[in-house]
Order: sequence, then structure tokens, then C-alpha cells
Amino acid sequence: MNTLDVTGETGARTTSRGLPAWAAVFAASATLLVSPALAGTGALTQLAGTDGCVSDGGSSGNCVDAEALDGIQGLTVSNNGLSLYAASDLSDGVVVFLRTGSGALIQQAGTSGCVTDDGSGGACADGRALQGARDVALDKKAKHLYVAAPGDDAIAVFARDKTGTILQLAGTDGCVSDDGTGGECAIGVALDGARSVTVGPKGKFVHATSLHDDAVTVFARDKKTGVLTQLPGTDGCVSEDGTGGLCVNGRALDFPTDVAVSPKGDSLYVAAVGSSAVSIFARDKKTGILSQLVGTAGCISEDGTGGNCTDGRGLAGAFGVTVSKDGKFVYVAARDGNAVAAFARDKSTGALSQLAGTDGCISEDGSGGECADGTNLTGALSVVLSRDGKNAYVASNVSDAVAIFSRDKKTGVLAQFAGTEACISDDGSGGACADGTALVEASSVIVTRNGKSVYVASPTSDAISAFDRD
Repeated sequence: MNTLDVTGETGARTTSRGLPAWAAVFAASATLLVSPALAGTGALTQLAGTDGCVSDGGSSGNCVDAEALDGIQGLTVSNNGLSLYAASDLSDGVVVFLRTGSGALIQQAGTSGCVTDDGSGGACADGRALQGARDVALDKKAKHLYVAAPGDDAIAVFARDKTGTILQLAGTDGCVSDDGTGGECAIGVALDGARSVTVGPKGKFVHATSLHDDAVTVFARDKKTGVLTQLPGTDGCVSEDGTGGLCVNGRALDFPTDVAVSPKGDSLYVAAVGSSAVSIFARDKKTGILSQLVGTAGCISEDGTGGNCTDGRGLAGAFGVTVSKDGKFVYVAARDGNAVAAFARDKSTGALSQLAGTDGCISEDGSGGECADGTNLTGALSVVLSRDGKNAYVASNVSDAVAIFSRDKKTGVLAQFAGTEACISDDGSGGACADGTALVEASSVIVTRNGKSVYVASPTSDAISAFDRD
């Protein structure tokens, strides 16, 4: 079993609070949904007072107190903007919030506010196959939620209703794991250390990465029930070594930490921290089957991986990956390179080519002139783009910060904001950033569909911080 350190992600806790009238909350959020994309700069401002964060324990009164946020990790928001879900590594579960009109978070009341592996002493609903939960994903219609839980080597499956409440599917429909979890789950292949999960754009397939099997997996999804069925035989996974013949043999998949699918569903990209690479796959939209591009087109790595991959820059410890909404560009957050790398995407083949010169990456120290010089990018784990394509945001684990960039939609080039607008960190980083709250070891960042709010998960703060986006 691989033992590479992939820390820089954890979970958190929250205590249930009484909710305002449902209608009022929904109406306020719905108003946000119809707002046109703003023509602002994309700068971030943390919400005032305790609206600016929710945390396990309330962070000495600085945040709203919440349940099951211990070691908070991955985040997702429903397309209608009403609900936010978070995976909690140390709470072994998933947490459920409503979003108010201002973007503040309110945990669902009682046991509807969280589902954990042991029910957290009655504070949460009791679930299964949720140990070490790291990532969450919703289908486009937000009917089902999927949770990657490396502690159980599993993907857990939940139905979601119109109020945002989730309920784990009954029996073995409720999870797929590497060994069936004592009969509680369906048995899958290449799920040892399941780390990330995503739903394809049409909702027909779900993909996950597994840290210890060095693999990316493929599941067919029943769009009505949400049930997952792994594709048969070697169609069900691609791994670094073929997993004893159970998977197709792939390249540059050592400790894969994130996965992203192109908007049209014809390509899939995997960030692998152990390979310091992004791997590139063609994806059959009808069957979900993955085929790594041939030769060096199949991966780009920091050192070319002995000639197996294209040689890239700013990719050491590649950790997070995202694709632009127009499908023209791909971005990778690199933990050990303290960088974000930028690639042009061939829309016909899915192949990537790094942008030329210093346009191809921004790093904490400029990487000896190979990248543009940035700030507060140390331990970059997650990168996300606003839906309008004007901005990129990076969660930096060691910098305890979220870094803020403008983006040229035509060229894909990123430029970090100037002065303290370049970042928000837990302590202001000696004046380099704006001063924020509850951002220690920031691990993931998301932007709402309407572009008005940004959320950052910080596992050591056991918190989710909320920001208004200009």
C-alpha cells in the first residue's frame, strides 16, 4: 500500500440551530439565483461577524457554532443555490447547510444537519461507509449526493429532497466499497482510499479516484434512483499498474487526488500528487469508458516522468484540477510547487498544452523564472473558476489563505490581484493579504453558480468561511 503524505485536507463539526421560516430562507436564496452575472472585479470580502464562518465550536465566538465539521474537506453547492454540503474527515460524515440571501450558512435543524458514520452521539443521522469523508458531489439536478470516504474505501450515496435534506439509500444501494464493508455496501474495484468524486455533465456516470489503488473508476448512475453500478471488467477502472488485471493500465496516476470532466463530457482529467502530473483521458459519452491519450499526450508532469509524459512546469505535487466552462482551458493547483498551472485544451481531442512562458504558471516564488511570481500560494490544493470565467480562486493549505486571480477568458492567462486584494489569509500574512477568519490550512474552495458567493473549507479551523464576491 502506498503511504505518500497527502495531508492538507480534513473535516469539521457544527451544532444545529433553529432555522428561520423555510419560505423566507428559500425566497432570499431564490432572489440570488435570478441575479445576472455581475460585472465586478471578482474581489472577495468575508461576510461580517459570525456570518463569515461556521465552525466546530464556534471558533471562540468568531463563527457560528455547528455540528460535525471536525476536519472539514470538500464542498459542493446545489445549482439552485439553496444548499451547501461539506465532507468532514474527522467527523466521518457529511454536513448539510442552507444558504441565506446574504450567503451566510445555516445548518439544517436537528439530525437533518449532518449524517455521520456513528450518528455523533445522536447529534446527526446515522450513516455508513463515511469514515474519513473527503469529497462530495451532486448531480446537475441535485437529486443525489455522493461522498468519497477513504477510511471506508467507499462512495456513499444519498437521495436529496427539495428542502436540501439528504437520506442515504437503503441497503447496498447506499454505498459502494472496495470490500463491501461487511455486507453494508455493494462491492467495487479499485476504491482503496477513495479520495474524490464527480458526476458527469449528463448525470449518466460517476467517477472517483482512489489514493492507494492509484486509480480512477467509472460507475453507471441510475438517474432516477441514484444507484451506482461499476462498469464491468476493466472498463470499470484505469490504474497505474492495472491492479492485477482488474483495471486498464494507465500512466501518471500515483496517488490521484482530484478528477474533473470537460463540460461536454468527452474528456476527463486527473491530478495525481504522487506523479506530480495531470493525466488526460478521452471519455466515451455514451458508455463512460475512459481511454488515456496515447504517448506523451496522455499526461503532463513536472519532470516528464521518464519520457512517458509531456514535460510541464508548476506541477510538483499536482493536487486539484478544474476545466473552464467553455472547455478551452484546464487549471491545476500544485501543492509542492506552490503554484497554479494553466493549460490550453484542444476541444476536439482533449489534449493539453501548457501556456507559453510565465503565462503557464504562477507560483509562490516564480519557480526560478519558469512561472509568474505570486503570493500566498504555498501548499496550493484546490483551484476553481467563477462561472462567468472572469476569476480563479486557489485554496492554499500552508499559507492559510485563498488567493484571488483575474482571468482572461480568451487567452486563459491568470493574473493575481495587486496589494491585499491578492489574497485573504487567517492572519493577513504580515500585511500581504486581507485579514480573514477561520482559514487555517485552507483545503478547498467553491464558487456558487450565480457567482455571488465563495466558500472555503479549512480543516484545522474545523470551519467553512463565507465570502461575498464582487
